[in-house]
Amino acid sequence: MPEGRQVQQMFSAIAGKYDVLNHVLSGGVDFWWWWRMARASGAGPGKRFLDVAAGTGDSSMALARRGAEVISTDFTHAMLRLGPAKFRRKGLAERIWASSDADAQCLPFREASFDGLTICYGIRNVEDRARAYAEFLRVLRPGGQLTILEFSNPVLPGLKVFYDWYSRRVLPRVGAWISGDGSAYTYLPESIRGFPDQRSLAAELQAAGFRQIRWKNLTGGITALHTGIK
Repeated sequence: MPEGRQVQQMFSAIAGKYDVLNHVLSGGVDFWWWWRMARASGAGPGKRFLDVAAGTGDSSMALARRGAEVISTDFTHAMLRLGPAKFRRKGLAERIWASSDADAQCLPFREASFDGLTICYGIRNVEDRARAYAEFLRVLRPGGQLTILEFSNPVLPGLKVFYDWYSRRVLPRVGAWISGDGSAYTYLPESIRGFPDQRSLAAELQAAGFRQIRWKNLTGGITALHTGIK
């Protein structure tokens, strides 16, 4: 895995095209994935959420649409700074605050500050996941929920073969064409293949100290939702 600074540089280079690429490369399914994540998170009025690795803020907006108050943060400033304008356009700025840049492994928030914590397509990019999980537990209130949305291991017959071909052959070329920088979209499929499958990720969360861990496959396991309680 590239070091944190290299990951920052990759995402900084594609920040301006990140949203377009998400929509194109997912065939528009990403909107449904955000909705499923927000529903599974338990977000709602009176709940305070921390959205880690929020990128340009689509995940934060999904939480805010359910009435939660959200702190949206990322360790790549070029991504994070694009969020506030989106929040204003969608009428959600009163419920979302874009925080200063924050590394998942060292969060600048007090203990027991949040009812829920979400991280979407970001845990793959964390160098020391165990350290990040410890931080997630620290900032969650007792009974608070961690929700992870991440690319995973397709489980439908034939889908894994198609997805492997798509991620190796199509995704890097389209990503490079639209963004003008192919490094992030070469790294993406490599990072997915090196990431734990659904059961293994659940085991990591259990070892970290989370309880009541569950997961749900979305789109045949192309992505998966994991939840755990502090």
